[in-house]
Amino acid sequence: MENAAAALEREWDVVVIGTGVGGATVGWELAARGLRVLFLEKGGRVAAGENRRELTTPAARLEHGRWPYPVSQQRPQGDCARFFAPLGCALGGSSIHYAAALERMPATDFETLQTARGLVPAWPVHFAEFEPFYAAAEVLYGVPSAASKIIEQRLSDWDLSFIETMRRNGLRPEPLRVAMRYDAECQECIGKVCPRGCKGDALTACLEPALRSERCAVLEHCDVRSLHADAHRVLAVRARHRNQEIELHARVFVLAAGAYHSPEILLRSQSAAWQHGLANRSGHVGRNLMFHTADNYAVWAPTRLNQAARQKKSISLRDFYLYQGRRLGYVQSLGVDVGRGDIATYLKDFLRRHGLRNEFLLKALAHLPSHLAGHLLGNARIFGAMTEDDPSPENRVILAPDEPDGAKFSYTITEDLRRRADELCKAFARHIRPWRLVRISPELTMNYGHPCGTCRFGDDPAASVLDRHCKAHDLENLYVLDASFMPRSGAVNPSLTIAANSLRVAPVIAAQLHSMPTPTHLAGQNDVTAKQAHGVS
Repeated sequence: MENAAAALEREWDVVVIGTGVGGATVGWELAARGLRVLFLEKGGRVAAGENRRELTTPAARLEHGRWPYPVSQQRPQGDCARFFAPLGCALGGSSIHYAAALERMPATDFETLQTARGLVPAWPVHFAEFEPFYAAAEVLYGVPSAASKIIEQRLSDWDLSFIETMRRNGLRPEPLRVAMRYDAECQECIGKVCPRGCKGDALTACLEPALRSERCAVLEHCDVRSLHADAHRVLAVRARHRNQEIELHARVFVLAAGAYHSPEILLRSQSAAWQHGLANRSGHVGRNLMFHTADNYAVWAPTRLNQAARQKKSISLRDFYLYQGRRLGYVQSLGVDVGRGDIATYLKDFLRRHGLRNEFLLKALAHLPSHLAGHLLGNARIFGAMTEDDPSPENRVILAPDEPDGAKFSYTITEDLRRRADELCKAFARHIRPWRLVRISPELTMNYGHPCGTCRFGDDPAASVLDRHCKAHDLENLYVLDASFMPRSGAVNPSLTIAANSLRVAPVIAAQLHSMPTPTHLAGQNDVTAKQAHGVS
């Protein structure tokens, strides 16, 4: 990998902070356009395989590509809940662990929305302008474009029967668009690192191809602390690399550390010119934090059916996305059957979020319910439901020096969100009869692995952090390209939208760089010299 001393000697065209979907995608595209790109990643490369044990220490979590520290949530009652969020910290970011469902947000999610909290502005980019980049991202990440009947050949008798029942009841189920090859040896690596490159994650689709170019390099285990800037431009990244304080220079900087950590870095980057944090003249950095709901349903067939299939993460349903004038949400199969281990893990996570810290008690309290539930639910398939969260300035990332990460977040679930999630469950249950459904989440929880909205883009600098090209309104050479940019959360996984947005913005960054004068010390420096200056393994 990249030698830190060599990286320090160079002024790169672009430094990309974070190697998840946003950072890896834009870096890959910029490298293809002939630019020198340095990626910075807090984690490292993770071996393939599935972890079967609890990961509670920072070192163990980093080894397995998980964010090392718990996040801290400031709750309405005044206390803090600390828990491990499903966030990645490795080459490829969270995407190396994800289940690879890559779905488009509909055109309605790009429009103005009136909520109980106020008016949510429309995206500054119309869906028609964005749509070609969705198509390009689907090709890049390997999302299948096959006809439904071809995809359905991968499905089980259970899935096919369930699809037929939903169609008879007036629903329009679709095959779930998953970025996996599903060849004869596909293990459908849901929630774990794929050992074969079958899953289209940021590492496989973008980062590794980019690093094969002599123009690109990566610094692993590089913890970015802040950005150093004057009143108009970012000048350097300040980071800790393997216990050494370093400073890295570039002409353009792309922040793609995720919607928790990108605003944290900006808020930490205070100076005389930026007393309230970098790019924060609007006061919106860190605000408007959104998630998705994380409701789980167990569904049974009226008769026993064969559940064996090549593709278990298989069905998606948008009939309730807008239902009788209400934004209820989206339902998809999660690709897992009910097992005792899954239930025990869920129960322990639930108890941790409610303040229980003793690992012995956690194990004991989860043991019996998980065995009983595993016995009762053994023939069920699990479906996940997501309802769109709405932005609020009070839901936000806040600096907190006493936290290991240096920040916490304040977040409140609204009654409107609870009601819409309840309505989605009831509507889905009605439309799948005679199949049975049980809502297995003991109370409404949020998917804390889907943060978004904390540096939203817009045309009004007073109400947004970024312009329509995701460049900071206040700075000439800083872009933010993760889920932070999203004005609305929608009700689908944000990964494809993040990738499409990075492909949309990359040509803008490239054009800006090509119009900039080349620094004197880089003039005449060819790619052979560049390769000698930074060896990539």
